[in-house]
Amino acid sequence: MSLFSEKQQTTILNREGRENEYQRAQQAAVEAVMIGREALETTFLQGEQLQNSENIADETEYTLDKANRLIRGLSWTGWLANKLSRDIDPPTINETSHDINTTIYLDDDQHFIIEKNVPDYMPLIQSLRNYQANLQVLKDCETDDQKNTCRLICDDMHKQVLEKIREASKIREEQNIDEDKSFVLRLQEDLSFLRQRQLVLQQVHLNYDSNTVKNKAALFNNSKHVESNSHRNNSSTTTSNDIVIIQQEQEEHLDTMNNCLQELGSLASHLNISLVQQSEIIDSLDDKSEKLHFKTNVINRRTDRFINQKSWVAPKPEFIRFAWIKHKESGKYLSVVPNNDTTLALSNILNERCIFGIWQKNRIIGIQNKYNRRWMGQNFFGQVACSATSFNRREEWEVDKDWSDTTLLIVSAGWGSGGYMLLAKGTQQPKIGGCDVSIKNLAPRWLIGEFLI
Repeated sequence: MSLFSEKQQTTILNREGRENEYQRAQQAAVEAVMIGREALETTFLQGEQLQNSENIADETEYTLDKANRLIRGLSWTGWLANKLSRDIDPPTINETSHDINTTIYLDDDQHFIIEKNVPDYMPLIQSLRNYQANLQVLKDCETDDQKNTCRLICDDMHKQVLEKIREASKIREEQNIDEDKSFVLRLQEDLSFLRQRQLVLQQVHLNYDSNTVKNKAALFNNSKHVESNSHRNNSSTTTSNDIVIIQQEQEEHLDTMNNCLQELGSLASHLNISLVQQSEIIDSLDDKSEKLHFKTNVINRRTDRFINQKSWVAPKPEFIRFAWIKHKESGKYLSVVPNNDTTLALSNILNERCIFGIWQKNRIIGIQNKYNRRWMGQNFFGQVACSATSFNRREEWEVDKDWSDTTLLIVSAGWGSGGYMLLAKGTQQPKIGGCDVSIKNLAPRWLIGEFLI
């Protein structure tokens, strides 16, 4: 025979079921928080690695610029170019942590100190200062009423600062100012840190007060007890006590879940900021890798030229094949003009004036027209022409590995830095452009196909 009635047994089983359900939910929430913390920590470490990679890329670019300047100064024209240009400035190393030179940094007590005042962001910075000051007030609160009041004030301040940051971020994205974008991201990161600190303080000071719950339960019991006496129904008292216990358990469970969800929200905000910053660094690394590749090729060309000048026997060019050079966008062929054999133009028809002999010397190629036996290169006035009678330094060209989709770069242009062959608007006349990565992206693409005789 059981010591409990059937109704009591059902109540106990239901209570155990609720407790197990609450425990599973809280366990899942805690596991989600732990996973979020590990993901955030991993993201921060990856961000530091990317930042270090960007710093290394900047240092490598500085080293290449210094080496390029040094090698260029070995010739008389290069020495003159160095005298007429300023020296290379060392790169600025970007730090991943807060320091005194940035807008906001941490003191020994982990308090945010805003050192630099930016006029355009002073209202936003002042709001962030006020939010930080109220967090200190929240930490020093003693009574429950003070804590609840201060918590509401901090929540309202957080919403105001977050709204101002969103407005500033939207304005800077429209104006496309990279420096201000980074500044706004830093402010957003600092706000997330302060919000996380508020949540920690609330867990320490503002967990739901068990005495308050007991007081509510007592008031509820008294009201129900009066009602039970008036109706002389003892079973209603038992039901009321069960309801109070259930409500108390639900409130405690909801408080725990609320704290976990708030922390998850803060972790998500930090992850978003970190991923945005990493995306910007990756884009910057992509651009810098192209620059480093281009500058490395410039140094290799100048080094090869210097070695060839100092060697006893100059390397001889080797004939590769006859070929035609086709502009991929228009489908026209590079040719010499019929009335002027030294001028280059685009032709709709593939004829004998469009055939060139390709000669190779190390990484450099020479382009000789089969019709007039002249070499294509840079003339005395810095223009593209097909007038040279021999393959010298002004007739050196560089192409990509894939000849089916390549640019044409004349090595002697730009004081030896090189220049891409461009097409003039309207006339489609070949001309020499700059040697930057941006110019390369705008340079026309060519198809060098073999001509079978």
